[in-house]
Amino acid sequence: MLPLSKPVNGTIPVQALLYDKESLYAEQDGVGIYNGQQKSDEHQNGTVYVSSHRLFYIDALKPHRHSFELDLSCVTRTEYYAGLFTSSSKITLFLSQDIDDDLATSEEQSWTCEVCDYKNPPSLVPGTSKVCALCGVPRSSSETVLHRSSSMPTSSPVASLATAEGGSTTEIACSACTFLNHSSMHVCEICGTVLPHTRHPDISMKSAPSSRPVSPYPGGEALVKLSFRKGGDKQFYTLLKRSLQGKAWESAGILQTVETSAQGQASGMKDALKDIDALMIKARDMVQLAADLNERLTAATAERSSSLSSSSNTEPESATFIRSSLAQLGLQMENTPVTQDMVKDERRWIDELARELARVLQGGNGGLMASRGIIALDEVWGGWNRARGVALIPPSTLLQIIPQLAAHTRPPVTSRVLSSGLTVLHTPPFSHAAFSARLLVLLDSVGPQNALAIARSEGVTIGLVTEMILAVEADGAIARDDSNTSISGSSGGLGGSEIRWWPNMLRDYVWDGCP
Repeated sequence: MLPLSKPVNGTIPVQALLYDKESLYAEQDGVGIYNGQQKSDEHQNGTVYVSSHRLFYIDALKPHRHSFELDLSCVTRTEYYAGLFTSSSKITLFLSQDIDDDLATSEEQSWTCEVCDYKNPPSLVPGTSKVCALCGVPRSSSETVLHRSSSMPTSSPVASLATAEGGSTTEIACSACTFLNHSSMHVCEICGTVLPHTRHPDISMKSAPSSRPVSPYPGGEALVKLSFRKGGDKQFYTLLKRSLQGKAWESAGILQTVETSAQGQASGMKDALKDIDALMIKARDMVQLAADLNERLTAATAERSSSLSSSSNTEPESATFIRSSLAQLGLQMENTPVTQDMVKDERRWIDELARELARVLQGGNGGLMASRGIIALDEVWGGWNRARGVALIPPSTLLQIIPQLAAHTRPPVTSRVLSSGLTVLHTPPFSHAAFSARLLVLLDSVGPQNALAIARSEGVTIGLVTEMILAVEADGAIARDDSNTSISGSSGGLGGSEIRWWPNMLRDYVWDGCP
């Protein structure tokens, strides 16, 4: 067996041997294996596969006996030989000298994290069995010792030899609860704490079982060579280097959990959006049905009222039931939002939307601009869509409606783009000229003011009034007094960072060039 390799059943497709988070990158047939500098007689004709975590060799003659896998986490560096004359191209894999004893036993068993109490499955991802898949905390050494001790056979040679020679046992005191445990116990019988090891000086322990693979170079560096006899070495080496540089076996713990959560949230969001789309389609059908019912009821009521029958003033019970049902569902048709399927002409549809938006902005006491003369366009778009329910209006359609809005509003509402790019809707008192004149009158009568005082006098938010003041400053009508630019250089203190606005007294002066 090659160093650090593990036997696999080559009769099983490689795709079935992959882990959940493992991806297959490339494969190449006609490959032989070198164990160090010597050919491995059992691995001279097979197919090699490289994945994000492992390297597979599937023998062509005896796949069930001579196939193996090699964790890429054991590879420290690689070399490439292009071949010469009759010598085939080769890829050399230099393997780590530090063979992890705990990895050989811990990857075959599940273990419970001491921090988050998560039970990690066996060999979830190569190289991650020592790290919790949920919280990313490394596996404690006591947990590894516990699994290794539990995996040992009951009648070990050491135990039988100690029993045969001595016959007397020494008790081991637990470091946590001080209970005296039998010498054959590895964990405390009371609290489950791992007991300290007891050494038998008269017993010589073997370093490893005879079946464990050993490097053929005790004093050198373990290596494995892949000999490509049918070509394909360059493409395979490129993908192998990509897999080694990616180090997918280190992507575990909290990062893996965050990625899984993000994927779950994205999938849930897609499903939710699909549900919303389906709901909007059904809602449109309900609105259309309600409109049809309302038209039929209105026509029937008009015909009944025009007749001379005695029951003309009494609405049928069925009509009353239908109207009450529509009211309970919130489908009263007095303020039904206009949709494109209701109006065939696009120009008329834009005009109807402008009428509807005018009602939203100035419709009684509940309008968005009932108590203010300027409003940001994004606030208008959000408030209008809330009022429309499921018949949402995209921003592109709103931009088409704005030029038609002045014809349906009293006072007329127009749009304006501020210096920051913010678009606002405003009435005539909040146009640029009207605000400039009003601001100059305020500064002449009261004196210099800051943005907060101006916003309070205008009844506008500080953000909006600051944008409007900057537009007036750009015209040269006012000047700023910024204490941060004072010669004293002290920007702190009372009002140190405050900007006050003054009327520009120097605007009408003409400099004659003389000092």
